[in-house]
Amino acid sequence: MHRETNYLLRPVVCTAVGMVGNFLLTIAKLTIGFLSGSASLIADGFHSFSDLAGDVGVIIALKASSRPPDRDHPYGHHNYETLGGMAAALLLLGTGFFLARDAVVNFINHEHCNPTWIAFYAAIGSVIIKEAMARYTIIAGKIHNSPALRANAAHHRSDALSSIAAAVGIAGTIAGWHFMDGLAALLISILILKMGWDLIQENSQILMDTMPSEEFIAEVAGYAMEVDGVLAVNSLILRPKGSIYLGDISIAVDPELTVTDGHEIAHQVEEQLQTHEHSLGGVMVHVEPHIN
Repeated sequence: MHRETNYLLRPVVCTAVGMVGNFLLTIAKLTIGFLSGSASLIADGFHSFSDLAGDVGVIIALKASSRPPDRDHPYGHHNYETLGGMAAALLLLGTGFFLARDAVVNFINHEHCNPTWIAFYAAIGSVIIKEAMARYTIIAGKIHNSPALRANAAHHRSDALSSIAAAVGIAGTIAGWHFMDGLAALLISILILKMGWDLIQENSQILMDTMPSEEFIAEVAGYAMEVDGVLAVNSLILRPKGSIYLGDISIAVDPELTVTDGHEIAHQVEEQLQTHEHSLGGVMVHVEPHIN
């Protein structure tokens, strides 16, 4: 994985762009939603507000995770990104719960809205903007292997989908099906809840040191085997820590080598892995005698 040097794809810059977009969309959707009487657009507006709050949390997490290692945190502070992603997920769950509760109460009380076409156009505009923001953030998240950016991308995508639901609900209500706007609000809340739950699971896997895919492990082992003197890779453990992986690898070398020669090979393996795989933040290389 190669780091992208493009300024606009830096994690903090990408998040700041999303924050500005979410701020403008929150103001627009809530204002038009209340003025036009659309429950689904109001729900969508609060969804954008949760994204805005999430952006603030992600920026704080990214800043904290970039701090260098210290005595109490010798492996760095990268898990702040994971905590930021977890906080964003919890925010989605809370937003989805309260929106779902309000939608159900309105159905029980037979309270239906009568939105206007301006609400429909606002929802369509939100779909276009949020999908563009999602794709932009997905690219940056993949480049930097950032769980916080992936969480933000999921927020943008979920907001785009919720805006589609809002547009359908508004159009249906204008056409005469007065329950459609409230139904769309309920569907939006369920979508938000599912997205939050998925993010909780994803970030929990990182906190539980879940190993990456077999393909990725084989790729890293292959880099080690390219170093002269490495006869086998006996074991390789990679554990996630925020946007990076920490590795423990055991290599087998000729048992007749001196300690100095073995140490030099270990050093070359460490350099090889971190040169070819930038997501490796640190590698501990163990040298063992090769047994035929």
